[in-house]
Amino acid sequence: MNISIRSSLIFFLILLLATFGTSWIYYGEINLLTFINTSFTISSVFIFISLFTLVVQKGFFDGITYSFRRIFASSQPDKELEQDIRNEMRPPSELLQPLSTQHIFVASLLLFLCMLISLFMYYNS
Repeated sequence: MNISIRSSLIFFLILLLATFGTSWIYYGEINLLTFINTSFTISSVFIFISLFTLVVQKGFFDGITYSFRRIFASSQPDKELEQDIRNEMRPPSELLQPLSTQHIFVASLLLFLCMLISLFMYYNS
């Protein structure tokens, strides 16, 4: 099995256990409705985090941060300091480059799919 698929499945199982645990702690019981509510919340949070990380990695916020650096550096009286600040700071896309959230996204989508199947079962029973 591919290592990416294995890590996605392991993270999916961790999310599933977290869903059952959170459902048990928060609601005091585990039934279909509590599973649907908890899995929706957990999968939505992780999907949002992984998509936000993807947007940052692709460089969407690099221009914005560069502009803010120029504005705040131009308010400094020393021009050498302005160049140093611009050259020292790395853009956000470089800061998150080694972070891979592909397996988190896939695991979250699987949990969301489980929630949709559970929702279908809840309304058809």
